[in-house]
Amino acid sequence: MIESTAIRYFRSVTESGSIKQAAASLRIAPSAISRQVQAIEEELSVKLFDRGARGMVLTDAGHLLYRYAVENRNQLDGIRVRVQEFDTLRRGQVKIATVEGMLANFLSNFVVDLAGDYPGISVSITVLGSRAVAEMVGHNDVDLGLVFGRSPRRDLIELARMQQSLCLIVSPRHPLAGRNHCSVKDLAGLRVVVPDPSFGIRQEIDRACANNKIRLEICNETNSLTFAQTLAARTDLATFLPRDTAMPSLEAGLLVAVPLRDTRLEATQVTLVQLATRNMSPSCRLVADLLVGRMKAVKE
Repeated sequence: MIESTAIRYFRSVTESGSIKQAAASLRIAPSAISRQVQAIEEELSVKLFDRGARGMVLTDAGHLLYRYAVENRNQLDGIRVRVQEFDTLRRGQVKIATVEGMLANFLSNFVVDLAGDYPGISVSITVLGSRAVAEMVGHNDVDLGLVFGRSPRRDLIELARMQQSLCLIVSPRHPLAGRNHCSVKDLAGLRVVVPDPSFGIRQEIDRACANNKIRLEICNETNSLTFAQTLAARTDLATFLPRDTAMPSLEAGLLVAVPLRDTRLEATQVTLVQLATRNMSPSCRLVADLLVGRMKAVKE
């Protein structure tokens, strides 16, 4: 696929109209070009040029070879671009804005694996509420965003969705810790620590409680899911999180996740978004593709 010297010289003669001008353009002796062109003619057993007063004019065979030379050159240029892009996608910085719930398990594991496979790509993570994440993506301040629920802006493209059913999160000592599941009505009067209203989790819980006509006893409100888990582990307060968000504490035995039997809360999800008009770098496209693949592979 790499263009040979003979073809390159032939193409230059064709485009310049003479061996002399081709030699001047390539800065080599005319005899060198003449030998290469003659070698092609001998190998193919055809005449490539009619030599006349106006210079060298392609024969029918010459036209056929010239089309090949141009196509070969175009293919080579395409390969160069792809090879350069392949090198580029292994280097660069990718900016991601995300809801906090994706940090503890999903994103931390992803970033660790990415660093092992593509050490030249650095990832910048900004943690915000869902609406603020969408705003950063919409203002072109970050490459990708992970929001709780569906995209809140029409100018964002949804690349992938991952189910993240909400669970009741309590300490192993909590009276509800041994339950196989709970309905929303079972939570009436429950003492809880909840995320503030900027969180999609809080919005879903408030809607579910309103639909079931029950009230929670909100003892604490926070903008930190980590703090909510800490209080739940140390007190009799409950909180609400996807299982994946609380996974490190669940695996350590500090907390218990009790599934919530509610159509709305079981269907909650996290969505990967990007700005529709954003031109992503090769490294960003790679990270986006890897995130999409991992999100699709996640099973509840």
